[in-house]
Amino acid sequence: MAVVGAGGFLGGSLMRTLSRSGVEALAFTSAAPAVRDTWHDPALDSCDVVFYLASRISPAIAQREPERAAQEVASFETFLDALRENPRRPVVVLVASGGTVYDQRCEPPYDEQSPVGPSNAYGKAKLAQEAALAAASDRLAPVVLRVSNAYGPGQGTTAGYGVIGHWMQALLAGEPLRILGNGGSSRDYVHVDDVATAMYATLDRVDALRAAAGPTVLNIGAGEATSLDDLHKHLQTTVGRPVPVEREPARPFDRSDVWLDIRRAAEVLGWRPEISLAEGLADTWRDHLGAERRPTRSARRPDAR
Repeated sequence: MAVVGAGGFLGGSLMRTLSRSGVEALAFTSAAPAVRDTWHDPALDSCDVVFYLASRISPAIAQREPERAAQEVASFETFLDALRENPRRPVVVLVASGGTVYDQRCEPPYDEQSPVGPSNAYGKAKLAQEAALAAASDRLAPVVLRVSNAYGPGQGTTAGYGVIGHWMQALLAGEPLRILGNGGSSRDYVHVDDVATAMYATLDRVDALRAAAGPTVLNIGAGEATSLDDLHKHLQTTVGRPVPVEREPARPFDRSDVWLDIRRAAEVLGWRPEISLAEGLADTWRDHLGAERRPTRSARRPDAR
């Protein structure tokens, strides 16, 4: 088994889940890649299951730098080519986007049969990766997990990589929260540990996933909508004080309302999210507070001699 992108937010959570369950996995990161140019790690040739979570773009980056979105797709296609040496017809689990690939002209919640039609460069890149995976069905078993808005401990706090982490960083810095556009805009916020358990659940269904007639596509989310205004209220409850906001115009590439129908994941994987938004926000806030209190390397006292 291999995890490509093991050093990232979702990949790190998956690796911890596997470790707690006593499951060993090859960990590939940007520092130790699975594929480099025309070379690939020979260990890939004997993997029965490969999780692909490598990504270096956000919706904002993809819109601003379309060449990086194109490179994201090309890197995945190169990776799939490297798997040609694997005779096992491995199950390849691609962590894709449930928040950007569906056609926003249709009303949510979106199930896996809802029309796709990305309105931004990020969604188009993610859907192109899905298409590349499906095209390789003759030599591997494609599984696509369309993940909604994942959040939780360890998430990056840079704007564009998740509103919850960015908002909590602003709170620690004493800055107001920015709400872009209509505060009634809704998203589907799913805790990173719930995403990891969904990925882990595929391991118990390998034979069925390999026997499927075509790609297995599953939505992974909380299955409920939370508006930005409601998220703001939840966060005020989490930190126990009023939190000021600044409202700004929406970005042209942002979606309006997006949340997912996750019933098929329950049917196929036996998976359901277990962490409520209130519990997840409290967990994430504790992590941010802990990170804030941990001394930096320069601030630590030297060892006594």
